[in-house]
Amino acid sequence: MAVVIPVLNEVEHIGALLADLDAQDLPASAFDVIVLDGGSDDGTKDILEDHTPSSGHGFLVVENPNKTVPHARNLAMHHLADDVELLIELIGHVRISSDHLSTRRKAWASGLQRHGDRLVAMGVRVLGPERSRTTVEGWVDGALRSRFGRGGGQFAEFATPGLTKVPAFATHRRQAIEDVGGWNPEFATSQDSDLSMRLLVDDGVIERDPAMTVRMHRRETLRGHWRMAVRYGYWRGRLLRSHPGRAGPREFAPLFGALLCAVLFATVPSMVVVPVGAYIAVLLGAGLASTFVVRRATQVFGVPLCLIMLHSGFSLGLLRSLMFGPPKKRDR
Repeated sequence: MAVVIPVLNEVEHIGALLADLDAQDLPASAFDVIVLDGGSDDGTKDILEDHTPSSGHGFLVVENPNKTVPHARNLAMHHLADDVELLIELIGHVRISSDHLSTRRKAWASGLQRHGDRLVAMGVRVLGPERSRTTVEGWVDGALRSRFGRGGGQFAEFATPGLTKVPAFATHRRQAIEDVGGWNPEFATSQDSDLSMRLLVDDGVIERDPAMTVRMHRRETLRGHWRMAVRYGYWRGRLLRSHPGRAGPREFAPLFGALLCAVLFATVPSMVVVPVGAYIAVLLGAGLASTFVVRRATQVFGVPLCLIMLHSGFSLGLLRSLMFGPPKKRDR
């Protein structure tokens, strides 16, 4: 298998991930690591240049002049060893356990028993960091852990293996990727969802297995969280233009709520307090639940704030993409 890691300015995190890969319990001959750097200028390149795997596994650093994740993953396909059968998706700001790759291999073997060669991808369960580095990261993590913030995609909660359309940090069959032409570089974000839809159309089977987990660092500033929400909403809209079947009711819920409030305000103003009050109660409930889980009092207002930003930012991005064309400024 080959672990493919696109990076851009990951100086604070990439060293820890490389150490996690060195600590894998698989033989060094069982996996390679390919890191594709999109022009980092924060010291990431220095870490990569100085790194020599202590376990002796294959390690390659490739420049990614086009910067985006789909370009990186397509570029990696040209640097794979002939015997690589599986591609492992990771990014620079995740952590993995020492048995992560061996667990992936076992899960893949189990999936093959169920589906044979139709199995094309298998996703993992995404967890937050073991310990938040900043107060805001804790708020963002609490929002994304909440059932009102995680959705059914990358941050979904699930306890048993099963079918999915949205595998997070997937294991992919190399041949299946080649058969559909790789990742679509038109999707700077949501490129994995676009790929999954094309794999499913090609009669593939995609699963996810909670035995495989990664821990992902969250945004550490409110500005970063807002930009993430708008960006993901925008590219979700672009995805729906190409794959309408990917649409789900949850992603339109904030827009529906805003429309309902507008209609009530125009017709029966006194009734606006009902949906607004219900929304506030839900947000406060999410904040209180997170406070009890992580034992930080600030979660009670930080989580609701981040949920409001997530819902409104995502909805604004979604509306923009559905009503207007591609952005004038290139998105990395």
